[in-house]
Amino acid sequence: MTSTSPTSRKHVSIKDWLKHLHQRWSDWSGDHEMELAIRRHLVAEGYYGNSAKLRGVRLVAVERPGWQQIFRFEADVRAAQEDEESVNSPPVQLTLYGLVRDDIRHKIQTVRVFHEESERRILFARWSDGLICLRGTHTLLEVKSSNPSET
Repeated sequence: MTSTSPTSRKHVSIKDWLKHLHQRWSDWSGDHEMELAIRRHLVAEGYYGNSAKLRGVRLVAVERPGWQQIFRFEADVRAAQEDEESVNSPPVQLTLYGLVRDDIRHKIQTVRVFHEESERRILFARWSDGLICLRGTHTLLEVKSSNPSET
C-alpha cells in the first residue's frame, strides 16, 4: 500500500499558479453557444473542432443597443485526416484566426476562420463598418495588405 505524502506532491509556486489562472481566464469565452458554433464551423471546414484550443475570445465591436456583436478568436487546431496514407503521417497543427458575428435579434451566428491574420483584418473592417469598435481593436483595424493594389 502506497501513500502520498505532502512532500511527494508537485509544488507549484503562487506566481506560476496565478499565471495559469490568468491564462485560463483569458482563454475562456464565457458563451457556450458561441463556442459550440465555432467548434461546429471548424468541423465543417475539415478540422478536429472538438479538440481545438480556443484562445483570446474577445468582444471587439458592438452595434447599439447591443443586438449585433463581433468577437475575435484564435484557434489551435488539427487538420482532419481523410485518407489512409495521411492517417500514418504526423498530425498537421495549425493556428487559425477567426471572427464571429452574432446577431442576437435574429439568432444568427456567422463564423469565419482564416490562415492569415491579415485576412481576418479585412473581414473585420467590412463587418465593423458603422459599429462601435472597442478598446484593443487597433490591431484589427490595421488593414495593411501585402498587395499594394488592394489598399
